Amino acid sequence: MNDLVAFLSLLVGVVIVIAILLLRLRAGEQVRSRLTYSEEEQEALAEVLTDPATGWLSGWLYLAGFRASRAATTFCLATFVLLAAGGIVIYRLHDSGVTDQLADLLAAIPGGVGNVMIPFAMASPWLILATVTAIPALFVRAMRRRRVASVDEDLPLVLDLLNTLAQAGIGFDAAIDRILDAQPSERPLAQELRSFQYDILAGRPRIESLRRLSLRLQVPTFSIFISAIIQAEQVGAGIAQTLRIQATEFRSRRRERAAAAAMSVPTKLIVPMVIGFLPGVFVALLGPMMHQAMEMMDRTVRGFSGG
Repeated sequence: MNDLVAFLSLLVGVVIVIAILLLRLRAGEQVRSRLTYSEEEQEALAEVLTDPATGWLSGWLYLAGFRASRAATTFCLATFVLLAAGGIVIYRLHDSGVTDQLADLLAAIPGGVGNVMIPFAMASPWLILATVTAIPALFVRAMRRRRVASVDEDLPLVLDLLNTLAQAGIGFDAAIDRILDAQPSERPLAQELRSFQYDILAGRPRIESLRRLSLRLQVPTFSIFISAIIQAEQVGAGIAQTLRIQATEFRSRRRERAAAAAMSVPTKLIVPMVIGFLPGVFVALLGPMMHQAMEMMDRTVRGFSGG
C-alpha cells in the first residue's frame, strides 16, 4: 500500500510539473508576442499552417498560440511522460490487487447490484490513464478556445472603432494603428493586427496580408470580416460602408447567439441535475429499504447459525 501511495504521489507530481512547463511555455509565447518580429520570423510563422512538412500538430499548436519552435516537442514529451507514469500506476494497481479487491467488494453487494459496476471498476484504471494522458491536449484545446473567445470579444469594439474612424475620413491602415495604440498588446487580435501592419510595411499587397491575417487566426467571425474587406478591396467599394454593414451584421449575429445560448440553458441543466440530484434521491428512497433488508438478512443468518 505504501508503494501504491508513492506511485500515486509520483503521478500527481508529474502532472503538476507538466502543467507548470505548459504554463511557462504559454508565458514565454506571450512575452515573445510583445516583441517585434523580423520579416524572416513572420514568414516562418505564417508558413506553419500551409507547409505540409510541419504537420497538423504544429498547426494546431500554432492556432492555440504556442508558436515557439519547441512547442511540438514539448507537447509530445509531456504526453509521453504522462502516459509512462500512468502506465506504471496501472501496473502497480494490478500488481497490488487493488482492482481485484474492489471487484470482490462490489460482488459482495446483495441482490447482484454490484455486478453491474464491476466492468466499470475494472476499466477505471484505463479511463484514468486516458484522462491523464490527454491533459496536454486538453490544455492546448482550452487555450485555443480561450483565444477564439478573446477574438470574438474584441472584434465588436474593433469593428465599431474602425467604422467610426472610417466615417471620419481616416484610412484603414491609419485607423488600425490608432486602435492598436489603445488596445492591450497581449490580446490575440491586437497581436495579429500588429503582424498585419508588419506585412504591409514589408511591402506585401494588402489583400495578401489580409489573407495571411485570416489564416493565422482562423476564427469564423473574423474570417467573415476579412472576406468582406477583401471583396471591398477587389471591387473598389468604400471601406466605410463595408465596415458599417459588417458592424451591423455582427451585432445581429451576437444577439442571435445570445438568444440561442439562453434557449439551450434548460437542456444543459439536465446533466448536472441528473448527476447532482438523482443520487441523493436514490439514497433517500432506497437507503431505508436497503438498511432494513440488510438487517433482515443479518437476523436470518444469525438464526441459522444459532439453530
